[in-house]
Amino acid sequence: MGPILYRWHFDLPIVLMAIGLLYLYYKLTGFRWPRKSVLFILAMLLFLLVTCSPPHYLGMPEQPQTLRRFSSFLSKRAWLAWMTGVGIMWFWHIPSIFNHMMSDMPGLAVMPLLQAASLLFAGILFGWPLFGPYPEDRVHPLSGIIYLAAACISCSLMGLLITFAPLDTYYPFAGIKRMDNLWGISPKEDLQTAGLIMWVPCCLLYLGGCLLLLRRWLTGDDRRRNKHIIAVSN
Repeated sequence: MGPILYRWHFDLPIVLMAIGLLYLYYKLTGFRWPRKSVLFILAMLLFLLVTCSPPHYLGMPEQPQTLRRFSSFLSKRAWLAWMTGVGIMWFWHIPSIFNHMMSDMPGLAVMPLLQAASLLFAGILFGWPLFGPYPEDRVHPLSGIIYLAAACISCSLMGLLITFAPLDTYYPFAGIKRMDNLWGISPKEDLQTAGLIMWVPCCLLYLGGCLLLLRRWLTGDDRRRNKHIIAVSN
C-alpha cells in the first residue's frame, strides 16, 4: 500500500454530482461569474476534499500499519491531540496574527490557505482520541467527556474575549460601514456576533459530543465493537 498522501479516490457519482451542482449554480446565475461565486467554488472544493481526500481514506477499512501505530501512539497521549487542536484555534485568533492574515486575503494568499489547512489538521487530530477508526485506541468515554468539557471552557473563554474586545482589536473589520455588508450590522455588532457564535453554538457541539460519549459508556458500544474486531481477526 502506498503512502496515505496518495489515497485520493474520485468516485464517478461524487464527481458527477459536483459537476451537476456547478451547472445548476451557473444556470441559476445566468451563466455569469458573480463576485461571490468564489465562495461557492470553495465550498465545492471543500466537499471534494472531504469525500475524496486522504482524510476520508483514514475512515475506510484495512488501514496500513503506519496508521495503526499512529493511532496507538495518540491514544496514550490524548493531551497532545487536545493541546494541538485547542492551541491552533487560539493561535489563529491572536489579533496580530489574525490581522496580518486578513491583510493577505487577495488572490491566492498563503496565510488563509495555511490557516484552513492547519485548522483541518487540528480538527482531525483533536477528534482522533474520541472517534478514531480503532475503538480499542479511543479514550474512555468518561475521560472523553472531561476532554470535551475542557475544550468547551477554552472555546467559551475565547468567545467571551472576542465578544467584549475593543472594536479595533481586529482592525480589518473596524472600518466596515453598516451599509457595506449583507446584514446591515455595524462593525461592533459584527464582532459581538462572531464572539457569541463561538461562545454558544460551538459549545453546543461539545455538549453533543459529551452526550454521545455518555451514551457510548452506558451502552458499551466500544466494548461490543472490540469483541467483534477480535472475533473477526481470529
